[in-house]
Amino acid sequence: MPKILSEEQIAGYHENGFVTPVPLFNADEIASCRADVENTEATMGEFFQGLGQTKFYLRFPWAFEMATHPKLLDAVEDLIGPDIMIYHNTAWIKEPSDDAYVSWHQDNTYFGHDPCEVLTAWIALSPATEQSGCMQFLPGSQKRGLRNLNTPDIGNGNMLSSGQNVDISGDQIDPVSVVLQPGEASIHHAFLVHGSLPNKGNDRRVGITFIYHPPHLGQIGEGRTSALLVRGEDRFGKFDHEQAPVPDDDKGNAIRHEQAVTAYRGKVRELGNATVDRFD
Repeated sequence: MPKILSEEQIAGYHENGFVTPVPLFNADEIASCRADVENTEATMGEFFQGLGQTKFYLRFPWAFEMATHPKLLDAVEDLIGPDIMIYHNTAWIKEPSDDAYVSWHQDNTYFGHDPCEVLTAWIALSPATEQSGCMQFLPGSQKRGLRNLNTPDIGNGNMLSSGQNVDISGDQIDPVSVVLQPGEASIHHAFLVHGSLPNKGNDRRVGITFIYHPPHLGQIGEGRTSALLVRGEDRFGKFDHEQAPVPDDDKGNAIRHEQAVTAYRGKVRELGNATVDRFD
């Protein structure tokens, strides 16, 4: 029996490539998460534009707690099973009246997991509306697998360092706006084509993503990366095991975080993205 999602939601995920909205965090929890993000910005400068744009669940206990929230893991388990690893995460922050946008892309272009039994949970820390530049999905687009890429979109406002710009010329699909309130999440397949428009609202649009997969998956190419087992067991050993952040050991957390990011970026470069760190 599913733990948190309905049978209809699970069927919708497999048909359309996403499920939304999924209420996960209560008002106090999500307010605390946003305060943690903004405190990190205030005390660590542009951390989320450098090393911190990748795998910061390894750096901060508060981010690890978000990634392992029981309701979130229950929803993930309903979709990929009881053995769960977290591979990646990042913060997506758009300032009010900013030109920042995200071009049409697929997540697994960066990850290279094979088979692509990978999902992304996008958690809203502030309202994500059409006005504030919420995500847009192309329903069912995950069924065509990995897409060809057009000329990179390297406009100054693109939040993707690679400028990934997938070919959607054969799609006859209207985009769906993914409106979320703070504490709600959308969950999408790593082959689903998605992007977002600029924030024309009066508040920051703040979201955090966490990417999960079962341990049995392989990866394209030769480079080995790491992931953190957060539920169940790993009987396959295809990823180096990461360590959860240790309270009051920021130096050790920072070292382990950088090591994992280095391996991640090596894989992304191997897969063809030579600009993975251009915002550092």
